[in-house]
Amino acid sequence: MAIDINQLAERIADAVEAAPELAQQLVENPVATVERITGVTGGYDLTELFGLCLARLAEAGVDLSAVDLGKLDLSAIDVSRLSPDELLGLAARLNVDVSKLDMAAIASKMLGAGGLGGLLGGLFGGR
Repeated sequence: MAIDINQLAERIADAVEAAPELAQQLVENPVATVERITGVTGGYDLTELFGLCLARLAEAGVDLSAVDLGKLDLSAIDVSRLSPDELLGLAARLNVDVSKLDMAAIASKMLGAGGLGGLLGGLFGGR
C-alpha cells in the first residue's frame, strides 16, 4: 500500500499542534519522531514531508517559538531541495528563531548536493 504523504503530514501537524514539544523532537530526530507519531517506518520522502508539515502548521497559526533550530538534524533532510525564501517565511509565521540555524552547514550541504556548486559547474564547466 502506498503511503499518502499528505495524510502523514496532516497527522504530524495535528500531533504537533496538540503537543508543540513534538516539534523539537522532529527537529532533533525526525525519522524516529515521525515513526512514533504515525507508526510509519519508511517509504516516504522526509524532505517533502518536512515542508508539508511546516506549511500546515503555519496555516494553523501554531507558535513554535520554543523550537531550537540549532539542534536541527541536517543529515535527515535534503536542504538543497528546500526554498530558503519559503522556509524563512514559514519560520516567521511559526515564530521560529532562525538565528541559531547553522547556515554554514546548510550552505555546505547545498553546495555538496549540487545546489550552487551544480549551477557554477554548469556555467563554467565544459560543454
